[in-house]
Amino acid sequence: MSAAAGQPRQPVRILFLGGHGRSGSTLVSRALGAVEGASCVGELRYLWTQGVAKNQLCGCGRRFTGCDFWQEVGRAAFGGWPNVDAAEMARLHHSVMRIRHVPRHVLTGSTSAFARRVHRYAETMATVYRAIADVSGSSVIVDSSKFPTSALLLRRVPGIDLRIVQLVRGPHGVVHSWSRRVQRADKGGRLMATHSPAQTAAEWLAFNAAIESFRLTDTPWTLMRYEDFVDQPHRELSRILEFAGLPAAATPFLGDGTIDLPADHSVAGNPMRIRTGVVPLRADEEWRTAMRPGRRRLITAFTTPGMLRYGYPLR
Repeated sequence: MSAAAGQPRQPVRILFLGGHGRSGSTLVSRALGAVEGASCVGELRYLWTQGVAKNQLCGCGRRFTGCDFWQEVGRAAFGGWPNVDAAEMARLHHSVMRIRHVPRHVLTGSTSAFARRVHRYAETMATVYRAIADVSGSSVIVDSSKFPTSALLLRRVPGIDLRIVQLVRGPHGVVHSWSRRVQRADKGGRLMATHSPAQTAAEWLAFNAAIESFRLTDTPWTLMRYEDFVDQPHRELSRILEFAGLPAAATPFLGDGTIDLPADHSVAGNPMRIRTGVVPLRADEEWRTAMRPGRRRLITAFTTPGMLRYGYPLR
């Protein structure tokens, strides 16, 4: 709903889930998005590639071009998605949003060519976020993009009230998840990307350190462990909803060890984003039996600082 003429528009409140991939962000963001007053849009950093350009499945089960929600967002933002060059936006995203650009986001002056590209991309995304808020009618938009650069960009997007949830999962589970060969039901059976244990462990430390650095800024920040969420979902979800400004939100979709997930409009994320209905809430700890002892010890040794920081036992 548009603001009345002459009245300043309220900032769009974004609840951003930050951290490393395979940390349960799709499940947590969908739980948050099931609350009245909130909408889950998944990993919006992939809007231009997976949504607009490649026409992948939306979380509602329809292709992007067949999803009424996203088509209405396109009309509200640009008069329709054909009016914006998705390939150009994807190139612009790539030029400013890669993880290696974190120092440049922090240190680059406002007059540099990089800063001008960031400003241009931020202005475009501001239009998208505003359209999402208008079309959904929600007071909180849940974005599970996770990347530190995405959070840094959101600090520059005009008209955004940004709140960051750092979502952490134990490194052994993350490493094991990135090593598995899993078919994507949302992409015609294509395999999910895999990373080496060394790369994943290093990124786990780096991503979490970068997201935690936001606690040193004026951006509201809080921490959630994936294991705590699946163990005590009512407590953790209520805490995050209060942080997001939805303290009175009801959670009837949470049962005794289960969650009843409605369809949403997540543009990208884990394949479980298209799964609806009652699913069990339990930690995926396959790594405890599937991971070789030697690899387990190496991951523990490499990630010890982070494990101690976030309360994970070394044994």
